Amino acid sequence: LFSLYFHFRRPAMCLKGLSYLPVITIILTLGTFILSYILAVLKKDVNAYFPYISDTGTKVPESCVFGQLLNMASAISICTLYVRYKLVKSIVQPEDDSILKLNKHAFFWGILSPLGLSLVANFQETSVEIVHVIGATMVLGFGVVYEFLQTAISFQMHPSYNGLRICKVRLVISIISVIGFLTSTASAVVSRIQGHPEDKLHWKPTDGGFAAHITSTISEWVTALAFIGFFFTFISDFRKLNINVEAQLQVRHLDEHYVPYDDVNEESRLIV
Repeated sequence: LFSLYFHFRRPAMCLKGLSYLPVITIILTLGTFILSYILAVLKKDVNAYFPYISDTGTKVPESCVFGQLLNMASAISICTLYVRYKLVKSIVQPEDDSILKLNKHAFFWGILSPLGLSLVANFQETSVEIVHVIGATMVLGFGVVYEFLQTAISFQMHPSYNGLRICKVRLVISIISVIGFLTSTASAVVSRIQGHPEDKLHWKPTDGGFAAHITSTISEWVTALAFIGFFFTFISDFRKLNINVEAQLQVRHLDEHYVPYDDVNEESRLIV
C-alpha cells in the first residue's frame, strides 16, 4: 500500500504506457479482499482472526461484492498477462528461441490462474465446494507456476533486456509464494484430519486442528499478497509499452459484399 501511494504521488510517471493495467489489477484484488473482510467481520459472518480469503465472500452481501470485484479483477488480470506476453515477444530477438518458448508457456499456464479466480468468485464454498476448491487450487497453483516461469524469463533476459535486480525480486516473491501455497495446502489437509468444527466459518481455539487451520489461512493470505507483489513488478516495464490494433476495412459501405480495398485501412491504438 505504501508503494502504491508512493507511485500515485507521481501519476505522470506511474500511468505511462500500459502501467495502469497491473495497477488496476492490484487495486481491484486488494480492495476486494479488504472490503469483503470488513463486511464479513462487521456482520460476524467470520471470525476476525485470519479467515480464509474466500470465507469472507461466502454470505450475502459480501458475497455479491466479492464475486463482482473478483470477476473484474480476473478479466483485467488476463489483459495484464497478455500485455506481458506481448512485451516479451516484442523486445526479444527471434534468435532467443528459448525465451520465446518460455513466454508462450508462461502465458498459457498464467491464464489458468485468473480463470480459477472467476470460479472462486462465482462458486461459494458453502454452495458448490468442489468447484470452489478447484478454482482456488488453479489460482494458487498455476499462479506459482506462472511466477517461476516469468522469473526464469527475466533471468534469461538479463543482461540484454532487463537488469538483475528485478530478477532477484521476482525470484524472492516466487519462493515466498510456493512456500505459502504448499504450507497452506498441507495445513488445510491436516486441519481437516484433526477436526471438524460445527461451523467452518467460525473456528474456535478449542476445535481440533485449529492450529493447522490458522497456519493454512495465514499462508493463504501471504501467498495472495505475494501474487499482488508480483504484479507490482510489472508496473515499471509496462510504462514503456503501448499496443496498437489495426482495423482493416474490406468494404466502403457496410451493406456491400466483400470487396478488398487497400486504401481504406485505419490504424488505432488498442486500449489507449
